[in-house]
Amino acid sequence: MNGMQLKFLGRGSAFNPKEGSNSAYFIDDNCLFLIDCGETVFSQLIKKGLLTGISAVYLLITHTHADHIGSLGSLVAYVDKSLRKKVQIVMPRNPKHWPNIKNILDGTGCLPDQYDVINEANLDNRFSQFNAVRYVETKHCDELNCYGLIFTTPAGTIYYSGDTTETAILESILSESKPFYRAYVDVTTLDYPGNVHLYVGELAKAVAENLRDKIYCMHFNNDACIKQAHELGFGVVEVEK
Repeated sequence: MNGMQLKFLGRGSAFNPKEGSNSAYFIDDNCLFLIDCGETVFSQLIKKGLLTGISAVYLLITHTHADHIGSLGSLVAYVDKSLRKKVQIVMPRNPKHWPNIKNILDGTGCLPDQYDVINEANLDNRFSQFNAVRYVETKHCDELNCYGLIFTTPAGTIYYSGDTTETAILESILSESKPFYRAYVDVTTLDYPGNVHLYVGELAKAVAENLRDKIYCMHFNNDACIKQAHELGFGVVEVEK
């Protein structure tokens, strides 16, 4: 069975603009599901025509660093004014990062009647490619509340780490008896105490070699990071031209 395939609009870290803001999407039942909306994301959505003819836009936000939310205002305003629809902002129960998201929406002139905020459970068993999606808190930086995403799909669990410095969530998923399909994990070549991203060598320590082809690295800080991920046997996300 073919599993849900995430496509990427960018795969770079905040300071690697050559690769674009890290963001993934998929389309299910003519609805666009978008993970994060960083500085370069809105322009890519327009360039690729991904908003044309779409019946709904569902947005999942892992955290509020600019490379993950920087074009949120443009997206909400465009969908409202040009498509006459409201972006559906999907949130977990008691979302700790919502106050920051709301501040960004307010600060970019987006009014509450231009978007809807819905609970993640509202998506349960409504679409063909996944049965449910749940936010999971992860460790990234002390200043922000940050989340990863776990999709339950017919082919197995899909984990999207967001920005993280830990492997505990991934290791827990890999240890479960239920089917595992794929993971998308933030990595870096940087390795120092207090790092807010996951050193690719630490990911290698956490994942057995026979599972690495199911782990796709993303959010690269430089070309060397892409090369190292390949050399360690991990998958590497590609951005569609």
